[in-house]
Amino acid sequence: MTSKAPAFVGGMFKSGTSLLRAMLGQHRNIASGLETYWFEMDIAAGKGRGGEPLEDHLARLAAYYHVDLDQVRAMTRDNPDSETFLDRFMTAAARAQGKPRWLEKTPGNIAQADRIVRRWPQARIVHIVRDPRDIYGSLREAKKWDVPEAFASRWCVMFAGEAAGLKSGALNARSYLAVRYEQLVADAETVMRRVLSFLDEPWDPAAAQFSGRDDEYNIVLKETGKSSTTLARMRQPISESRVGLWRDVPPAELEAVRAYAHSQGLGARYDAIVAESGTLAAAAQ
Repeated sequence: MTSKAPAFVGGMFKSGTSLLRAMLGQHRNIASGLETYWFEMDIAAGKGRGGEPLEDHLARLAAYYHVDLDQVRAMTRDNPDSETFLDRFMTAAARAQGKPRWLEKTPGNIAQADRIVRRWPQARIVHIVRDPRDIYGSLREAKKWDVPEAFASRWCVMFAGEAAGLKSGALNARSYLAVRYEQLVADAETVMRRVLSFLDEPWDPAAAQFSGRDDEYNIVLKETGKSSTTLARMRQPISESRVGLWRDVPPAELEAVRAYAHSQGLGARYDAIVAESGTLAAAAQ
């Protein structure tokens, strides 16, 4: 068994969740890997992510984490809930990596706080937050969710999940830490010292560095036949070059995103993130 409570990373797509997870995975005590989408699994019904056949989901996880597929299948034979499966699977993955603690990153983790703390009361949840205008700009480049309402609806689902977790108490000062993407890429050591302190892990300079990696991009392409724009970016070293993408987005589209957030009761959170983004940009000059 792993020796410490697990950690989870979540946040809106294109917010830097993969970068933060990869950096934490370089820590000598923390095992991590690609998204498991554990909360979309229904083992009793034989379904994986998005309702796909469970066998396909398991085969992909086995390949991503280099865990024997028969061993992964065995973890499902008594039809456990997905939390129990995740604990079994990630414990095996951590053991394979020779590390005492596991960390799971799937963007939607931030909306699963109640389930997480119910199963792992001592778990730590890290939410990486990015200027929503830059997220939209990044998705617009990728031609995914590049209509203001399509993007904004997904952003609102994520932050409604955060709000629900805060209201229920699942997200609190002990269990929850929000960090800014803009600060991570500008001053990785300061941010990672704060994250590791929150996780009760000793400082490890390896966690504050990222020079790029090809392996995850290649294995996802091999297993799915699809290239990932996020993992393509992850082939490059950490950089501030992706801050300020919103300046190339038509203002009317940005205003439509903001208006949608306000219509869903999340305007104050949206505006606060944007305002903080301006403060961070000014401080960096």
